[in-house]
Amino acid sequence: MKNKTYIYKIVLVALFAALCFVGTMVQIPLPSGGMVHLGNFFCILAALLCGGVIGGLAGGIGCGLYDLIIYSSPVGMVQYFILKFLMGFLVGGIFRMVIKKEKKNYLLHLSIYGICLSLITTLILILHINNLFKLSSSITNVNLYIGIVVFIGYLFSLLIIIAALSSSKLKNLQKSSLYACTLAIIANIVFEFIAKIIVNTLVESLTFEAALIKAYSGLPSCILTGCLSVIVVSIIYPKTYKATKNINWLNDLEGDLYEE
Repeated sequence: MKNKTYIYKIVLVALFAALCFVGTMVQIPLPSGGMVHLGNFFCILAALLCGGVIGGLAGGIGCGLYDLIIYSSPVGMVQYFILKFLMGFLVGGIFRMVIKKEKKNYLLHLSIYGICLSLITTLILILHINNLFKLSSSITNVNLYIGIVVFIGYLFSLLIIIAALSSSKLKNLQKSSLYACTLAIIANIVFEFIAKIIVNTLVESLTFEAALIKAYSGLPSCILTGCLSVIVVSIIYPKTYKATKNINWLNDLEGDLYEE
């Protein structure tokens, strides 16, 4: 039985890693010229369904291989393997820790997460007004792109705060998954920002100020992709959990959480 479970885990990592790779390739263009992808979505979904290790490995391998194969960047592969592994590991671990607790202060915590995300979004707006961005040349309309990012960032922040205020009316599964995903996405934004400063300084030999500006330039796409990933996961995950809970060998959640 142990060997079967081990093989099952390997198959799931491979399956979700392939989905993360393809999901990163499935890039949704924006009217401004920028785009978002679905790689984070599959990483988070894998972590919620199968645990943090499976989700983290799937996201790290899938997104890391994408950077290696598409952009021929070994440094990018290592960077995104670490970042996506941390994101998946946090989502799976926090979700299982929170959902098993008897007392959960969703109102306070979700409100704090919503305020934090709105502050990061405000930082994007301030940096744009002061011309501290150097965005990709594929973004043809910078003002429209930043406008979309700011709109999505504030909208998601508002949705989190509304979810916090109405947390008593939400199912435990919905509250816990939203809690874990939001915290992991905010952590991913911060970790990716720090990682880009380190890579730009040590690998690309930029000055700290230049590395800082380049790291700032990656925040809009990170916020946009993260927010949309959590919104999509919040809609799809409860139904996916219900559909797979009886056939998922790695489902360690007790009871029918979809009905609670």
